Amino acid sequence: MNRQFKWLLYLICGFADFSAFIVIFAVSRGVAESHAESWYLGVVGAGLSFSSGMGSILGGWLSHRFDGRIVFLTGSLLIISSISICAIGEPTQIEFLPGYWLLGIGLGFLYPPLMGWLNQGVDAHANRQGVSRTLILFCIAWNLGMMSGQLVAGSLFAWGAHWTYAAALPVAMVNFLLAVAAARQVIPLAVPPVEKTAEAHEAKELAVAFKRLSWIANLGGMFGGSMVVHLLPDLAVAIGIPAGNHGKLLASWRAVIIVTYLVMHQFKFWHYRLSASLVSQALAAIGLVMISQAESAIMLLWGLTLLGQLVGYNYFSGLFYSTAGSSHERRALAAGIHESTLAIGMAIGTIAGGVLGSVYNLRVPYMLAALVLILMMAVQAIAWVRWVRPRKPHNFTEV
Repeated sequence: MNRQFKWLLYLICGFADFSAFIVIFAVSRGVAESHAESWYLGVVGAGLSFSSGMGSILGGWLSHRFDGRIVFLTGSLLIISSISICAIGEPTQIEFLPGYWLLGIGLGFLYPPLMGWLNQGVDAHANRQGVSRTLILFCIAWNLGMMSGQLVAGSLFAWGAHWTYAAALPVAMVNFLLAVAAARQVIPLAVPPVEKTAEAHEAKELAVAFKRLSWIANLGGMFGGSMVVHLLPDLAVAIGIPAGNHGKLLASWRAVIIVTYLVMHQFKFWHYRLSASLVSQALAAIGLVMISQAESAIMLLWGLTLLGQLVGYNYFSGLFYSTAGSSHERRALAAGIHESTLAIGMAIGTIAGGVLGSVYNLRVPYMLAALVLILMMAVQAIAWVRWVRPRKPHNFTEV
């Protein structure tokens, strides 16, 4: 695939998340500062996550069955529409929510075809390093966009929420023009059938099994990760952390996630090893407990660091296994399912956390998230025994 085309897709990733997370920060912080109930903050965030999950599944399926270019452009237009609606609404009003949730559908439509195009025509087993290089650049691109958006939003929010929307909308419009340019360069590739050896078939089956394990890990990991995105503003306000420092905390969290991607790209110790995933999840559970007990920005940062490494691990490994465990023509669909499991975990975590925050206190949701992580680790261990152990080839050893 043309290298310039890939860099255009990376740029689109960055701009999409930059504009989207300016809006997400502005809405969640605005609701928290209005002293709305935690359950309402949970509903606001859960609705966005659920719409993103449904958009990802639908976007992946439509891209697989029809023309991914139309899905891609529709997603970028929906992002513009959502920002415009949010700019004239009030986040504490129920009628504001459908327009805000439209942002999730837009992102869900945009990413599956884009992710399918990035590794189009690449044999994930014969060229693992090439696939990993593409994935690391993709992950860095959208995380830099998200991190920049959160920093900008944190700085502008003190001047008024309207400044955040004014920063997000022009970037989203430019991104639509870039999406049009990218869509014009897409050339569907006919992938010829290839005779595979028995070893290649075993490797493919193993990748499929780990792809499914990653979906389970996504549900547990983002149950807790969602609270950082949608519920942490409530805790930050309660502790007395100003909006600017709140934005810096989230940017630091994203920096940890990016560093995790880089480590995973550089080293292969985690390939097809459940133990590496379980260690990452155990550290994140400790981080969630630290967040639940935090009384300062420093303690929050330590907790976010431990949780952030899991968010990075799950996302990168899930993308790797989705690519390796899917045929060329089904990669957009696999990407959509991968994104949807993340979003569903976020939706469930946000609504459960919001309700618990209202019924009990703002710290209980993070303790629940730690417990859910431990339970999902047990589910993955059982699934590994059933799915992986019977078919695991000798050249892949569990450590």
